[in-house]
Amino acid sequence: MTYFYRPLSTSCRIIFCLFTAVLLQACKQPRKTHATQQDTVTTPVKAPVLVPAQEAATDTVDDCPRGNAEPVIKKDIFPAATFTMQADHRTGIETLTFDDGDKLTIKQSGCEYYRLDFRFETSRFEADTTNVTYWSNTGLALMRRAIKGLDTPLEIDRALNNLSARLEKDKSGSGTNLTLGEEIDFGGSDPRQYLTIDRITRLANQRYAIELSLSYGPI
Repeated sequence: MTYFYRPLSTSCRIIFCLFTAVLLQACKQPRKTHATQQDTVTTPVKAPVLVPAQEAATDTVDDCPRGNAEPVIKKDIFPAATFTMQADHRTGIETLTFDDGDKLTIKQSGCEYYRLDFRFETSRFEADTTNVTYWSNTGLALMRRAIKGLDTPLEIDRALNNLSARLEKDKSGSGTNLTLGEEIDFGGSDPRQYLTIDRITRLANQRYAIELSLSYGPI
């Protein structure tokens, strides 16, 4: 039996080509895979830099025009005096006990103003704490004894002379009596220097404390 080859029609050839193209494209599609640790891409995150509190404080700009506190009591005059600088470095506290038992505490502080606070404790004087004139004269006498051992930028001699002149007015009755907190100038007007009698306190064991201060500023 004889077979004859019959070529495909044009339409059949087109259908066959399209079927082949679709089959090849399907074979090229990637398979879906489940995410694994190896498939995951991560970007390293830089850890924040933590600055220690002490270092951060050091970087802070200090606008205070004053330098660190330094002793004002001369050790060659009063070798038993002690000096303690406080944490802010602007405040210093000095203590001294005299041979007769009187005690002196000096506190220096301030930023725009330079201030020295003097606190004397004594049992050698006695009067009502409301007698400001009496205790101001007592403070004047105690300061004159201590001044020989002080080294400060303030004109303490002039301050004490002006305090003495003010107390003379009380004695003569030519003016009103000195009051606590009254500012007695002993320097220029810019910057000012002034002295005040701040507080009088009765302590235990018949002791009294008198506090006065000298200020300079603004710097």
